[in-house]
Amino acid sequence: MSEGKIKIVLLVLGVIVVLVAFSAMAAGGSALWANRELKDDEGYFSTETILIDKDSHAIVTEPAGIDLEAAWIWDWSNLVTLKVGGSNDNSSKQIFIGIAEESDLNDYLSDVEYDEMTEFSIYPYNVEYTNHPGDSEPGAPTSQTFWIASAHGDGTQTLEWELEAGTYSLVLMNADGSADVDLSVMVSAKIPWLFGVGVGLLVGGIVALLLGALMIVQAVRRS
Repeated sequence: MSEGKIKIVLLVLGVIVVLVAFSAMAAGGSALWANRELKDDEGYFSTETILIDKDSHAIVTEPAGIDLEAAWIWDWSNLVTLKVGGSNDNSSKQIFIGIAEESDLNDYLSDVEYDEMTEFSIYPYNVEYTNHPGDSEPGAPTSQTFWIASAHGDGTQTLEWELEAGTYSLVLMNADGSADVDLSVMVSAKIPWLFGVGVGLLVGGIVALLLGALMIVQAVRRS
């Protein structure tokens, strides 16, 4: 390869490495800032209170697939802890909060009207639903045995769940399974590895920045 081509390759690669380095440093800095400024005293990141008022029997999140098979280098038993706290704004009813596998939930809500959260953002706050019509009345969720984790009762109830491999949905209902769901809910997550990832990205970005700068300097010197 000629001297001119070597110079061009070094320069292009150096610029690419520098751009990647800045992205990694920005991501690492953001992770460290969030880990310091946005956690509560228990180490959770939380949404604002979500107000839910629907005529259906249940509010269900889209199924989330969790695959931990490739996580042999990490203690995934403490990967993420989900916490959902909420209360029923109808004082005559109790709240139910549950985590269920997709297949079990599909069977339970077969021909039952429910609303599925299809879009959710915090900044700006926005929740969009897709209504699934049905004519059947579900059995009380408190009488079902398929829940991976659940909480129910008067006042504020809290569910905590450590991630497991599988495909799951979060379910919010009246404890008796009746229609007209009127709830106030807050969702939180504890991510213990965020600090380590932030430090790794920041340090890796600095190293990449130095490498990219060295490549650019070498290209300029060759010219």
